[in-house]
Formats: sequence, structure tokens, C-alpha cells
Amino acid sequence: MARRALHIASVAACLATLSGMAGCGGIVGVPPPAESWPSPQPEVVPEPVRYPEVRLNVPTVIASDPEAQRFLLLRQLVEAGLVTPDEASIRRNANIGALLPYSAPPPASGLGRPVALRDIADRLSRLSVPTAGVPASVRQAERDFLMDGLLPAEPSLRTPPARKDSPALATGRRRAEDMARLGLVEHDEFQREMAAIIAAERDLANAPPPPPPPPKKKRPAPKKTVPDGGVPGATREGDTPGGIVPFNPKATLGLHLLSMASPNMTDKAVDALKKEYPELSALEFKAVKTDIPDLGTTYRLIAGPMSGADADTLCRALRGKGQSCAIANF
Repeated sequence: MARRALHIASVAACLATLSGMAGCGGIVGVPPPAESWPSPQPEVVPEPVRYPEVRLNVPTVIASDPEAQRFLLLRQLVEAGLVTPDEASIRRNANIGALLPYSAPPPASGLGRPVALRDIADRLSRLSVPTAGVPASVRQAERDFLMDGLLPAEPSLRTPPARKDSPALATGRRRAEDMARLGLVEHDEFQREMAAIIAAERDLANAPPPPPPPPKKKRPAPKKTVPDGGVPGATREGDTPGGIVPFNPKATLGLHLLSMASPNMTDKAVDALKKEYPELSALEFKAVKTDIPDLGTTYRLIAGPMSGADADTLCRALRGKGQSCAIANF
């Protein structure tokens, strides 16, 4: 009995004091002191990735001009900090002929193809921020691929030189003015382009007229009877483009020497003929508009006025020197 009483007293003492908890055989239900628990860790929320924003606004005037759009995007990439000014200058100078075709070397071929400006801008923006698991060399390789597709720094193939016919030069003039207004070309670049266009227009205006195309089919010249007092035949089929034009031998006569595509070339042609054949110096010249089947409109240069005998004699002499000649009414 005494031993049992002693055990009950011992248990009661453990329950009465916290200091006896260690010797109570692991009593449950009694919490430890608050300071004995570890402090909870705060939840870490990752910061959202911020990508550079590229302002992309294509003016209406170049909405159908992929070449100009490429240069516009290059400028906006510089403004967004995605391309350095030095790199932009290299790529621009290598292809500036796309904007200034008459005063700069031809650009890389293919710049006239439509380009997905927004897709390129967004991808370059994402490649500018390091990504876990993607080596920097891989990001750089993709970036270079996109930039070379936009404006290659070292073009391997270039476009042919720009055409210099009247419609092409007129289009080039208007386009240069648009590029200057948009700030895609500098003032001195615009001045050089306009000077080159004006020079090309002047050369085009002063160029000798192209020879008229040969007749599609040669027809034998009909034999003509010469009326009394008329002029003997001093012409042949093929002497002048389009064949012989019938004339009235009793009227004032002249010599049909050549045909021109435009009456604007009359003065230059007359000067050349007089220099080559001094015997024509005393004659008057005029350009006569003539419509020729299968050839279209031409302008016949006729020298005169002359009598029938004089016309025949001079025409034969000129033909002997290799100059085409046909008698016609002046």
C-alpha cells in the first residue's frame, strides 16, 4: 500500500508543475513554449518580366512600301534600346540604296518583300532579356538572324540598278520627298538624290531618239507612172521607216531624211544633218506627224522647199553617201 501511494503522489507532482514534465514519461497535451517553434518563411512572389516596348506606327504614305517600313522599324528599335546606334548605322548604310536608288549603291535583294514588323519587334524585345536555361549565345544567334532578315549588314546579293525611264524617275522624285518628310533620309541625302534624278531626267531629254522599229512585213513598192512634168522616181521601199509616202509632184517638194519618235528632237537632228551634209544648210526643216500602220505615230523630218529636178538630184547624192532620202511634199 505504501508503495502505491508513493506512485500516485509522484504522478500528481508531475501534473502540478511544468518543471517535472521531462520526468513524467512524455506526457502529451502540454504545448512547448512559443519561442521554441521556428519562424514561418514569407511567401516569395516573382517579379513579372518587363520587356522593352517598341513603338510601331506605320504612316499611311509607306503602308505599301516594305523597303521604307524596314528602315522605320530599325529607327524604332534604336529608340527602344534594342539596337545600338552603331549597329543601326552599319545596317542602314549597307542598304540605303533602297530609299535612295539614284544616289546610293543598290541594296540587298529581297527588301521589297512584305515584312512582319510586329512579330520581329516583339521577338527582339524578348531576346533582349536573359531567360533561364537559354544560353546567351543562342539568344544572340537568333537575334542576328532576325536583324539580317530585316536589313543585312553585309548583303550577299544586291538588286539591279534603278531604271531611268520617265515614269521611274517621276516615282523616285515623289518617293524621295516622302522619305525626307518622314525623316528616314537626312537633308543632305535628299539633296543628293534629287540632284541625281534631275541629271538623269536631263540625260533622258537630250538622248537621241531611238530608231523606229522595222516594219513587220515588207511590201513590194508599186510601180508608179510619172505624169508629164513630174519628178522621176528617186526613192525605194525601205529608204525611210514606214515606206514611201505618195506626194504630188506638181506641188512644192522636199526631202524626207529621217523619222523621229518625238518632235522635241527636231533641232538636234537638224544640227546633226547640217554638220554631216553641208549641202542641206540652206534648206528649211520641219517635222510632219505621220501615222504608219503597224508602227504607230512617227514624225518625218523634211527639208525644203525645192523644185522637182533639184529634189531628185540632191536626194540621189545623199543616198549615195549613205543617208536615207525620199522625195515628199514640203
